[in-house]
Amino acid sequence: MLDNTVQIVCGAGGGIGEETAVAMAKHGATVVVNDLGVDVSGEGTDTKPAQETVDRIEATGGEAIAHYGDVTELDYTETLVANTIEKFGAVHGIINYAGILRDSMVFNMDEDEWDAVINVHLKGHFSIVRAVSAHWRARFKSEDGFDRQRSLTCVSSGVTAGNPGQANYSAAKAGILGLMRTSARELHQYDVRTNALWPTALTRMTEDLPAMVGVEKETMGPQLVSGAPVFLASESARDVNGITLAIAGGNLAIVSDPGREQYLSKNVGTEGGWTATEIDEHWEKLTEGIETMRMSPGY
Repeated sequence: MLDNTVQIVCGAGGGIGEETAVAMAKHGATVVVNDLGVDVSGEGTDTKPAQETVDRIEATGGEAIAHYGDVTELDYTETLVANTIEKFGAVHGIINYAGILRDSMVFNMDEDEWDAVINVHLKGHFSIVRAVSAHWRARFKSEDGFDRQRSLTCVSSGVTAGNPGQANYSAAKAGILGLMRTSARELHQYDVRTNALWPTALTRMTEDLPAMVGVEKETMGPQLVSGAPVFLASESARDVNGITLAIAGGNLAIVSDPGREQYLSKNVGTEGGWTATEIDEHWEKLTEGIETMRMSPGY
């Protein structure tokens, strides 16, 4: 599905990123494996994880190179794109799994814990989107179009629904969806489709979560996620733009965008706007049939 394409996979030194890089290579792509080699909290650097992914790809006859750097640095992501084009002639797709965790309850979270996670996840995505979209836009204009669409895949998470101890991570992943939706509207005119992946798998970032206790790799491992990013990067997903695709084990779903579930209307000209008292009086009607978050042991 990815023959004759060049795919950049950021954060591909382990977990879902590694499995995605390997799967893309098996489908015929030349893969640029980016990873800084940090630990889960974002400390240290190591060239081994990226190279091990490259070695795994090459062992099965695929083509890949390692590229080491910090995706939060705009100069680096520009270099990553430029080096890829210099070596392989093009970039057909890019996906970013780079991420860290620094969990803490919101009332205990310090500034460094907030900034570090927002920086890696959200700014890292902006840095990548900015660099590759600038190149694609210029190339699209100079060549009067592409031979095939370009694919940009952002990586979000189900924690956007909220997860105790992960206010920073949840906020960053929600921000990524906003970035994706805006980029999808801005870049389609240059034959670039922009989508988000919402994966769930047993990795070093999730193995300590209560929901993952007792889960087996055979039923929830990162290898079960890789089909979705391959599809999104392929021509089979041509014109698929602005969607969020969730995958977890054997489950596949489209995640809905934020929207108004139901509403009540007034004629402002004759009745005025909604007062607090009127909202109170109509609250049950407004929320009829939908679940609203109320204070309970579940929250």
